[in-house]
Order: sequence, then C-alpha cells, then structure tokens
Amino acid sequence: MNRILVMLAAISLCASAFADVQVEVKDGFGDNSTFTSNGRLVRIDGGKIEGFIIINFASGEFFMVDSNRNEVMRTSLDQVDASKSVAPISISLKDKGGGQKIAGYVTRKYEMIADGEYCGSVYTSSKLMQNNEIRAIFESMRNMQQFSSRMMGGMSEIIPLCQRAGMQTADVIKSSGAPLRTVDKKGKLISEVVGVDTDKKFADDHYELPAGMAVVDITEQMNQAAQQSQQMMKNMPDMDELIKQMQQNDGQMSEEMQQQMQQMMEQMQQMQQ
Repeated sequence: MNRILVMLAAISLCASAFADVQVEVKDGFGDNSTFTSNGRLVRIDGGKIEGFIIINFASGEFFMVDSNRNEVMRTSLDQVDASKSVAPISISLKDKGGGQKIAGYVTRKYEMIADGEYCGSVYTSSKLMQNNEIRAIFESMRNMQQFSSRMMGGMSEIIPLCQRAGMQTADVIKSSGAPLRTVDKKGKLISEVVGVDTDKKFADDHYELPAGMAVVDITEQMNQAAQQSQQMMKNMPDMDELIKQMQQNDGQMSEEMQQQMQQMMEQMQQMQQ
C-alpha cells in the first residue's frame, strides 16, 4: 500500500512539473495578450504583435517572430547597453489591505509611491507566485520592462515620473506578489489579468521558432537606437527657452530653434526606421 501511495504521489508531481500555464492580460486600451509558459520558456501572443515573442527568462534572450517580414529578430537583455537605462526610481508600496478577487485569486491592494508621488494602485497575489511556471511569466515581464528601460534611457528626462515608475512595476513581485491589476493615479486601468489556467498542455512546437525563418541578431541595432535617443536628448532645444522665445516673437520660433527641431525630427524618424 505504501508503495502504491508513493507511486501515485510521484505521478502527481510529474504531472504538475510538465503542466503548462496560460495567463491572459488586458491592457487599458482593451487589447488582450496571452502569456504561456512551461517554466523554461515564455511565449507571448496577441496585443499588437505581428507574430509572437519567445522569451528565455533565465538567459534574458528575446526572439521576436515577425510574420509579415518572415524573420525572427533576436536580442539579449544582457547585451543591450544598460549604461543609459532610465534612472531608477525609489518605489514604495503602501499596504491598503485586502483587495478584490481578480481572475479567481484573492489580492492585496497597495498604493504605489514613486519618489514621494502617488502613482496609482497595484493589486497583487502572493499565492499565484508559488507556481514556478507563473513566476516565469512575471519574471519575463520584468525582463521586458528592463529592456524598455534600457531602450528609452536617453529620453528619461521627458518621461513623466509615474510612467517611469511603471517600468519598474514588475519589481514588486518579490515583496508583494504577482501584480494582477494596476491602475494609474486617476483610477484608469493600465493592465489586468483576466484569466489564469494552471493546467494547460501545449504541443512541443508551441515554444519553437518557425522553421525556414531567418534569425537576425538586432542587438547592435538596439544599442545604436539607445545611443541615438541619448544624442537626440542632448540636441533637443530647451523647451522653456523655446516657449519664452515664441512668446516674445508672437508665436514664432527663431531660425536656430527651427533647425534644432528639424534635426530632432530627423533623428526620431531614423530611430523609427
């Protein structure tokens, strides 16, 4: 009897170990994205993605499958220049007690304070983070936020404080649990988990890159784009001075200011390309 019980327990553990998970997230614009994970790799579908993304959260590698261009763009978080990242913000969470049930999970509500400014609320679940596959999904979100921070570092001076704080939202998972809903300081929804399935099973090729697509390493392009954004900020005209000049000249910019603005627009177009 003991042997049978041990075998049943082992089967149960194996079934749990090989189960995939799926998390569906809705953003403030009504677009839904689906995150799936087998504990090692995370796949992201939906939203405005033309294809899908595979993330190896342990290695920090991103594989962006572009179905329109029939290619896979690869980059790595560790290889993207971190020296120009958005300056870290001091974020604290003020416990506001039990929150609503979200996607079937009891949550706790926290107010997010960034550099002393109230930036909205986060509803989290500590229980959900006990699932290793779910943890992989939220860790991959954290990697994506770090990636965005490194890419937008040069423009950090014009990014509103609370938006910059949003790039660090996933950092709260270690202290408070998985963020299931975030709202801004006006109460507007930023993102919300609308569905969690911890008993999925996908075919092996679900996490594989499509056969026949060229894999292009874009790490160098990413670093160049980050450098361009930094240079663009250096060349950006002083907005206070611009407004002052326009007021003095009946709403007209000086020729020098026009040239600076034209140069900035050209640099932005190059970055988009």
